[in-house]
Amino acid sequence: MIKKTDEQISIPMVVDVPFEFAAGQYLSRALTELRDNGKFFGVKCPKCGRVQLPPRIVCAECHVKNEEWVELGLEGKLKAFTIMYLPLTDPTTGKPHNPPFVYGSVQLDGATSVLDHLVSMEPDLDKIWVGMRLRIILRPPQERIGDLSDILYFEPLPGQKKPA
Repeated sequence: MIKKTDEQISIPMVVDVPFEFAAGQYLSRALTELRDNGKFFGVKCPKCGRVQLPPRIVCAECHVKNEEWVELGLEGKLKAFTIMYLPLTDPTTGKPHNPPFVYGSVQLDGATSVLDHLVSMEPDLDKIWVGMRLRIILRPPQERIGDLSDILYFEPLPGQKKPA
């Protein structure tokens, strides 16, 4: 029998729950292309034309089935960013990123959605801006495993100047 009480007791603990989940048909195809060929693919909605990355079977806006695969560029535009002043543990490696560092949302050429990832650059607001061009730096082909940790980071394309 459960006894009611006003006292709430909490027990702090760290729970280690390793797990795996099936990536599904679309994400598996995209991650296989990333691992084997160093390419990114999204899917294009037949109704609204959005190109989603990561690829989804159904358009997040129109709810119709996506069947057209589109190869995306390895460069893109910074759409948003933050300078992190707290450590962030990489969920794919378990290793912390030491602050300060830049984390950004990058729209790859040909995509509508963004990919959030580490941006390798000095965390200086005078040197980073929304709209700057970035490129993906991947692990060497022999080290790729078929997940987002195959992306090491984004880095700015050379020769850009912050707009006035």
